Amino acid sequence: MEKLIEVTSKAWDDYSLILIYKRSKFRILISQLPAITQKRLKEHNSGEFNINGSCFLSKGEIVLDSLHFTFNKYGIPIKLIDHKIRKTDYVVYTYYKGSIEKQLEVQKNGFMVYCAPTGQGKTYFALKNIEDLGRQFDTVLYINFELSIDDIMNRCNEMNIKIPKNLYVSPLDNVDVIREWCENRGSCAFEIDNIDNLVGGGQDAFGEQLDFIKNLDRFLKDYNHHALVLTQLVKENNISLLGKDGEINDGITTNILSGVKQLSYLSRTVMMTSYSPELQKYVYKILKVGSAKSV
Repeated sequence: MEKLIEVTSKAWDDYSLILIYKRSKFRILISQLPAITQKRLKEHNSGEFNINGSCFLSKGEIVLDSLHFTFNKYGIPIKLIDHKIRKTDYVVYTYYKGSIEKQLEVQKNGFMVYCAPTGQGKTYFALKNIEDLGRQFDTVLYINFELSIDDIMNRCNEMNIKIPKNLYVSPLDNVDVIREWCENRGSCAFEIDNIDNLVGGGQDAFGEQLDFIKNLDRFLKDYNHHALVLTQLVKENNISLLGKDGEINDGITTNILSGVKQLSYLSRTVMMTSYSPELQKYVYKILKVGSAKSV
């Protein structure tokens, strides 16, 4: 058992409030509190409540100007009938089929995976969509686990990218740090480039990457933020990436692509690209449609 030491927001409703313990936020159901505590909460004006995360409330009381709650580590089942569904928003990405501009709408609260063989357009796609993301979100954070900030600036200059004023760059690899940095920055979009470089030691090469993506995904869904995750694809068998027609082979799926397979489970959508020498252009395939829509 531990105690919450600070309240983080003023707004609250009949069902829940959010409190902060150290740097972690927890969901507390008002209905779990004793009636007298509920009454005192309604009359309590100091601090702010802002809901996220979860914990199971054991008891609660107000001491001076702070709210102190004791809780354990188990999550609270939320009564579905009381839940208010948020409007489903979409993020628009632009890509090209030959000279034709195409757009893909991806559900906002979650992440999209974009994969390609090494050197075949991942960072190009990320930077080409920076301007659009800057218009769709209050804040954009570009996280690249390979390039330096000088490299990124040079790429933007070479590609004539108009850098949004709300774009930030940092190789942050800790979701708790990202969460803290995003406070009071409005709606946030993240581009996580070269995530395949986020690897740990030991027998599980993808362990550190998967821990990061699971924590990131929970954060995105809870806060209604969005991420574009870019990774290098590696085939697990001898099947060719391209078919005889120069397009991406019909047999290519997320299950035969190392790294992509692990990321795809939680992702909203998975898209891949590869350069086709026969067609002399980049070709694309949606490997996981999910809730995505072509427009």
